[in-house]
Amino acid sequence: MKELWGRKEPRKFLLSYLIYEDGVNTVIVFSSIFAATTLGFRPQELIALYLVVQVSALMGAFIMAKPIDTWGPKRVVTISLLMWTSVAITAFFVQTRAQFWLLASFAGLGLGTVQAASRAFYTQFIPKEKEAEYFGVYSLVGKSSAIVGPLVFGQVSSMFGSQRPAILSLVFFFLIGMLILKSVRAGGPNVK
Repeated sequence: MKELWGRKEPRKFLLSYLIYEDGVNTVIVFSSIFAATTLGFRPQELIALYLVVQVSALMGAFIMAKPIDTWGPKRVVTISLLMWTSVAITAFFVQTRAQFWLLASFAGLGLGTVQAASRAFYTQFIPKEKEAEYFGVYSLVGKSSAIVGPLVFGQVSSMFGSQRPAILSLVFFFLIGMLILKSVRAGGPNVK
């Protein structure tokens, strides 16, 4: 553990990951609440929506597997964070269920992509024989990344009396995470 925290680039990556994953996890947590309370989705529709997001996440991970290797995970994570930024901005304007279904499918593509590319990026920091230790920390950071986002979402929603501005506030998590990620000296292509 001491070795990991003593290395600057993995530390910067984990900070970036903590921030942008907090935004992603907050979207996941509050999307069904937004769909139900703002757009009137029924429980059966929420279950179907969840399945659509999972299928599109699988597709996103599959579609972006080759680009993760050839373009590099840093570039793919950046693209997926731009996708998440556009999802949050678009969600602010969504008025109909049909629009939300389309947006949720697009968000699913971003979900699968950001998860796969983030893992691939992090593997570039792991020395041989240290996989369990490093992935343990990665998992801990990922699990800890649903704290600030929900607090911000709840506070902004309460201040404005609407979930729409709260969704927009999540853009900052993606942009700040992306800025920190940009400073990480790693994440290039895995194949030539």
